[in-house]
Amino acid sequence: MKKASVDESALTLHGVTITHPGRIVFEAGAITKGEVARYYAAVAPFLLEEIRDRPISLLRCPSGITADCFYQRNLGFGLGTEVHPFVWKYKGRSYKYIYVKDEKGIMEMIQMGVIEIHPWGATIDHVHTPDRMIFDLDPDPTVPFSEVKQAACDIRDRLKQTGLDSALKCTGGKGLHVVASLAPTDSWEQVKDWARTLAQTMVREAPDTYVATITKSKRIGKILIDFFRNDYTATGIAGYSLRARPGAPVAVPLKWRELTALKSADQFHIEAVLERIKRRTPQKAPPKQQLPKVL
Repeated sequence: MKKASVDESALTLHGVTITHPGRIVFEAGAITKGEVARYYAAVAPFLLEEIRDRPISLLRCPSGITADCFYQRNLGFGLGTEVHPFVWKYKGRSYKYIYVKDEKGIMEMIQMGVIEIHPWGATIDHVHTPDRMIFDLDPDPTVPFSEVKQAACDIRDRLKQTGLDSALKCTGGKGLHVVASLAPTDSWEQVKDWARTLAQTMVREAPDTYVATITKSKRIGKILIDFFRNDYTATGIAGYSLRARPGAPVAVPLKWRELTALKSADQFHIEAVLERIKRRTPQKAPPKQQLPKVL
């Protein structure tokens, strides 16, 4: 990727003008706003596979990741005409989110300092019935990454025994996501209860390895199987999203066969991902599977 200079003029990507492209966003590596924008412009077709027509939450860092960053999920001010509002009610409460349909919508968000993109597990057309079930493996810092990889395989195999295929993602942080694509027919409560049952079964069978509670004091030396990602309003990091961490690691969807060689959940960075997508094309959505009634 071309290194931007502090004097670089505004650039236009997918029809959106990116101002102040020479501004440093990630001090580690001196990664600029222009480089972030070029990265997102390149991966936009792949990113859309995960976020198109879904409510999303954003992490914005307009002055860089070491300044004040904040989460945003509603339209607010200045996000652009291709970032759309989405309002609905659930159990008497009103929710306001945003969604995008195309590359221009993505670039309008990046222009406004967005670094991370976190989509819902449901689309705007089926907001009450998720079409993804996520298991977020979050290890205590003392846990070797090899054990996290084994945990991902454990979940994959258990899902397979119920008839569910799953996909793998490194999060750009410490852990891994195992994701099953679902038909949008079951409620959030049903999907979360199903995921909870699987997580608690794993904890019961290997209590020294796994935990399924958020309480930090109970997670020491263990891997949290976070099934709460399947709760109403919960989100998960999108594949190909940057993380607001030093060096700009990227959350990357992986093939299961790539897991053996994976060294860490944050090993992929901008240049590696740009090289990676040269050998790939956007894929069709995975088959929508029916959630088994009995685990």
